[in-house]
Amino acid sequence: MPPITFLGTGNFLVPERYWNSFVIDRRILVEPSPSALANLRRAGLDAKDLDAVVISHFHPDHTFGWPFLALELLHKGRVRPLHVIGPPGVAGFLAEMMHLGSIDSVQRDLHARIDVRYMEVDGTRQLAGGALVLQAFEVIHAPRLSCFGYVLEVGGTRIGYSGDSEPCSGLEQIAEGCDVLVLECAELHRTPTHMDVEAVADLSHRHPGLRILLTHLGDGVDKSIAKSGLEKVELPNDLDTVEVP
Repeated sequence: MPPITFLGTGNFLVPERYWNSFVIDRRILVEPSPSALANLRRAGLDAKDLDAVVISHFHPDHTFGWPFLALELLHKGRVRPLHVIGPPGVAGFLAEMMHLGSIDSVQRDLHARIDVRYMEVDGTRQLAGGALVLQAFEVIHAPRLSCFGYVLEVGGTRIGYSGDSEPCSGLEQIAEGCDVLVLECAELHRTPTHMDVEAVADLSHRHPGLRILLTHLGDGVDKSIAKSGLEKVELPNDLDTVEVP
């Protein structure tokens, strides 16, 4: 059973929570958020053990931890390949982040000393990176930005992840294709670009056998969900580890 360790469960504004990020089976980091490295350490996980880093889209709450993670991998003396999976242009986006941070030397050292294998998703094909098999689905979140959710197969378990998404066909495909769904819920009430409490309830009712773990939570969402009586919807806290079948 691959455990899911939540490094953060908050949205962009992170009300009383760290930024959304989680690790599957101690080896797959989903979203290198700004607080990902610090909370890897707090959770007793080692960055050098990661096989893959998965990015849903390029907003800063999902990506701005990359420079710190890269430096940690260099200091740890990592030798195994690292698969970095994300939307088209992921390698260039992360390189530009390093340049804007005035750490071009870290970028050069990273690629000189570590076999970083960038893999772009397009929503049409299955990818394999290390021990991970992954299918991407394009979701609707932000205009003029490629955004994806995923079904990640680890040890025979299919773990869905919504990325940031409003209700859409891509999210429905993810829900239909997974055993457990890590689902964002940034809003209390219906709004474009994100899931809200009502949308989560609708999705849960359409997929009554699906276990849903909420993340990327906005202010008050946890209390509203707790009052809703949705038995299959769970609310992990930061640094919680959840066992999935």
